Amino acid sequence: MTREFDVGVELVHRKEYARAARAFEEVLLGDPHHARAWSFLGVALAHLGRAPEAEQALRRALTLAPGNGEAWFHLGVAQSLEADWAAAADTLRHAVGLLPNDLTAWHRLGVALAESGDREGSSAAFERALILSREAGLPAPPVRPARPPADDHLVEPGEREGPKEADSWLSLALSLLTLGEVEEAVAAYERAYDLDPDRSRHSMFRPMLNLLTATAGAPPEEMAGGRMAVDRPVSPLRPPHPPGDDPVDGTPPVTGVG
Repeated sequence: MTREFDVGVELVHRKEYARAARAFEEVLLGDPHHARAWSFLGVALAHLGRAPEAEQALRRALTLAPGNGEAWFHLGVAQSLEADWAAAADTLRHAVGLLPNDLTAWHRLGVALAESGDREGSSAAFERALILSREAGLPAPPVRPARPPADDHLVEPGEREGPKEADSWLSLALSLLTLGEVEEAVAAYERAYDLDPDRSRHSMFRPMLNLLTATAGAPPEEMAGGRMAVDRPVSPLRPPHPPGDDPVDGTPPVTGVG
């Protein structure tokens, strides 16, 4: 692995995508069959808004290494950035098939499935991410995975305006919740709710919080920061329950990874 490739990967993690793209292009000048360089070039170009070039680079990576789960993950990220949620979900299913223990890939799949309207599949993907975070034995405060969470396309969560900024905060909230950082996750959700209440109510945050509390064995109001989320209106994602049935957020938690 060349020094230029290592530098490019570091630049991607630092969100310096233009410089990263130049580094990977330099690698590919010397080795046009470097599948991982094509893959990382694709995700860097996707973050720069150069969607056609990004997909071309990622398809090239997959031609060279069709079993590379990292390349499938990067393609799913690129499709998510274009809001092509159905395609992203299909791609990320390939990614988790190849990377079954990658918490971030499962989380990103959960976001794509939620956005494409597959509530049951999204809950199962988020649950898998939660299981993986617990199996990893994350200490308190939890150690973050090697790859950034699902808001990795943002320099700062608040850099966008209005509804788009709310989306950024919601993505961050889900990522933090997946990692077990409940108080920080609820704070991010509160910020999103202040910007766009309707979008926040329709998000997967509160169902996922309910799932987390079910596996933790404590109601949300007893968890750090949990009272704020409980006080919010019930998410329209959850169907109403008959009178007298009063679960924490209006519906029982989803269980089982399918």
